[in-house]
Amino acid sequence: MTENNFDIIIIGAGVSGLILAYEIIERTNKRVLILEKRKKINLYKNLCFWNIPQNILTKYAENKWEKICVIINEKKTTLYSDRIKYMRIKSQDVFKFFLERLNKHQNFKLLMGQNINYLKKDNDSITVGTKKIKYKSSLLFDSRIDKDIHKSKKLIQHFYGAEIVFEDEAINEDEVILMDLQDNKKDFNFIYILPYSKKKVLIETTYFSDKVLTLPDYKKDLEEYISKNYFGKKYKIMNLETGIIPMFKFQEENTNNYIKIGTAGNWVKQSTGYSLQNSFTFSRQLVDCIIEGKKPQIKKRMVYDFLDNTFCKFALKNPRGLKLFFEKFFKYNNLYSIVRFLTNSANLLEILRIIITLPKFLLIKAVLEK
Repeated sequence: MTENNFDIIIIGAGVSGLILAYEIIERTNKRVLILEKRKKINLYKNLCFWNIPQNILTKYAENKWEKICVIINEKKTTLYSDRIKYMRIKSQDVFKFFLERLNKHQNFKLLMGQNINYLKKDNDSITVGTKKIKYKSSLLFDSRIDKDIHKSKKLIQHFYGAEIVFEDEAINEDEVILMDLQDNKKDFNFIYILPYSKKKVLIETTYFSDKVLTLPDYKKDLEEYISKNYFGKKYKIMNLETGIIPMFKFQEENTNNYIKIGTAGNWVKQSTGYSLQNSFTFSRQLVDCIIEGKKPQIKKRMVYDFLDNTFCKFALKNPRGLKLFFEKFFKYNNLYSIVRFLTNSANLLEILRIIITLPKFLLIKAVLEK
């Protein structure tokens, strides 16, 4: 077994791993190795994000929408701000974007098909072993999740979606339906709609609950929704998209030279499931620490962490109360304030203004309950 030395090793060539590697390579002269267990990066999924705060991918988004809609009690509310856009980019385009730039640097290396057999932590170094090779570094970032999220018995966001192409024009391509709340479910459920064109659309059923559904249950949701809203329209299903996102925090396992990143590092915003913006923000913070010779760590966001945790406790204990929550949230706040709040960009006054509009008694009750 041979050994290879690097300054930094990243386990996982997902979005968080690639963004972190790019930040390190662009701002330091560190030798970086990414170890990825997949032999090919061919995962097809959509990455959506708001245009604020701006990031390097903003101008490369394939779709941009200015009208954001929510449907509650079959009543449609349309939100708009000339400062806000909702954006979509395909995951394979993100991988291609970063790999093209990273591969231009001699101090970067990506190895595919690497299954990690063991990992040894020392005070000043970390050794990662595969079947044939040992890799050694002074700093390691690990994106692996140690347990099955769907077996955690904690709140999760789980979804099943289909990209559909209609034979004739059937879609309003100018607006995203962020949530179409479904009232006939025991768990909190909504339909999410991304229109790519007048004929092509992603329709997705999403749940907040502590357990996943069976595949026929998800399919039934989509079939019923399409039948009701696009009755008689001929269509083909082109791609399917599924996912499970934790709405809880993983226990911190970080040391001076071993740091969890991505979903495993709590980079996903607990209350929404979005992580792309956090990947840029947190990668920048980690590299700031590396440059300054400090222990790499993310800045604490105590106010937002408390609010996210409160929302998730409320969602788990009172799923039926979520309809009232979102009804007030979208009715009494403008889109710019909402997005600043959802992206952790709002100041304290803006946060307080939004909190005032919410069902405060129900939220306080959720906080006090064990």
